[in-house]
Amino acid sequence: MQSLSGMNIFLVIISLFFLLIGIIYQPLPKDFPQPWKYRFLSYWAQRIDRVGYYCEQMNLFTRVDLIRNLHYFSIGLFQKRHPECRLKVYDRKIANVSVRIYEPEESIDYEKKTVMIYFHGGGFLLGSIETYDQATYLLANLTRTILIAVEYRLAPEHRFPSGLEDCLSVSRELFKNGKNYQINSNRIIMSGDSAGGNLALVVSHSLINDGYKPYLLSLLYPSLQFFDFTLPSYRMYLKQNILGVLNENNLLSMVSLLSKNHIQITEDIFLNSHVSIDDKKKLYPFIDPNKYLSISHEVNETQQGNEDLINDLKFLLSPLMSPLLVSDQQLIQLPKILLFTTEFDILRDEGFIFASRLNSLNKTIYHHHFSNAFHGAHVFLYGPLRFEIAHEMIEHTAQIIRNHLGNCVRHRVGCIIADTDQRIVVTGYNGVSDNIKACNQGGCTRCCDMSIECICIHAEESSLFEAGRCLCRNATLYVKHNPCRQCSKKIIQNGIKRVV
Repeated sequence: MQSLSGMNIFLVIISLFFLLIGIIYQPLPKDFPQPWKYRFLSYWAQRIDRVGYYCEQMNLFTRVDLIRNLHYFSIGLFQKRHPECRLKVYDRKIANVSVRIYEPEESIDYEKKTVMIYFHGGGFLLGSIETYDQATYLLANLTRTILIAVEYRLAPEHRFPSGLEDCLSVSRELFKNGKNYQINSNRIIMSGDSAGGNLALVVSHSLINDGYKPYLLSLLYPSLQFFDFTLPSYRMYLKQNILGVLNENNLLSMVSLLSKNHIQITEDIFLNSHVSIDDKKKLYPFIDPNKYLSISHEVNETQQGNEDLINDLKFLLSPLMSPLLVSDQQLIQLPKILLFTTEFDILRDEGFIFASRLNSLNKTIYHHHFSNAFHGAHVFLYGPLRFEIAHEMIEHTAQIIRNHLGNCVRHRVGCIIADTDQRIVVTGYNGVSDNIKACNQGGCTRCCDMSIECICIHAEESSLFEAGRCLCRNATLYVKHNPCRQCSKKIIQNGIKRVV
């Protein structure tokens, strides 16, 4: 009798297990990283999202607040600080906007430093310097730049363009008064992911119009346009509930919360009914998938749209919200761009269109596609929701940024000096001295004409100058290539013990 009862319990457990598997199962692309962890995460996020919807109907709290808390408890709780990273982390205000600063301890007081301004993602509704802390901390550690994460205002509490204004205020202050912050205004990197990538690109356009020039633009699966919701990646992935919350209903809700009048957004927006006939004819050439994706993609330019949506969502088609919808001349003026896209992502195709447009203009761009990653993956670095692909994405992004920190076009060489405890003392790169035009700005013409003497400082020289003789004594120097004869003499003279 007891064995029969035990068998019944076993069968019930097995049945419940397979029922749970059946409920949470979600078809995923081949080679998708840690698929079952993703399925559990996506399933429970979707359930909590539904709970938020019902609570909102009962006026208990808003769905956005619930998702923000879910975002924090799944990511923000797992902050990590590693003393061996030698990063100073502190909060302050710049231009009356809260920021979090990650500063490598090896930065020398008198040195004008390279800075990365980072805008977090979250659809303009979610995210904060707290929830993104682990990602920005790791990125700052791996690049050894001063990283400034901006706590810009979010919708729906603050409507468009409040968040953009915060990002512009911080950026303009750093470009205008860099000396006050001991940073090199000629070496400011604009960076962000998703909605933050959108902000980084929009801010870069505005800075260039103001006469400033960012050093680099690093974008991770950026949101680039709100013009065409019929692109293949939208049609393919919107219905698959990426992370359980990136779906049709929440996209409608996001657009509604961003709109000035909090209007009700109808599903015909997915057929581009928010775009007038005139705007279709004027703006379609900027994203034409037939040209830039080499696919057959039909757009009915004579189909009438929804007049209510057209009037209320006009702001979505502005370059301040859709930075891809700008002229070729504006794209040409951008700095070198590092673009990272993911496969499992509704924003995948607009990223590819952006890259294709830049290539057609002979604009320098580095584009890497993570073929086995999903949108938002890079923040799942620690805790029970850790994804290995997150570390791969941050590490690859940091490596590419490091590769482009030197401003010598012909030889991109980096150098690190570490003390006897193997802590980084200083970093250096091939390039010209401060206040001299870089190679890519026409300063050192040898990169184009080998008969002309080079004016660039080697990475080893740059590191030795910044460290000084005291910090070099018995230290180890790491460099990408074998030092030249002149650098070797200086390395010996400064007391470097070992070269790797």
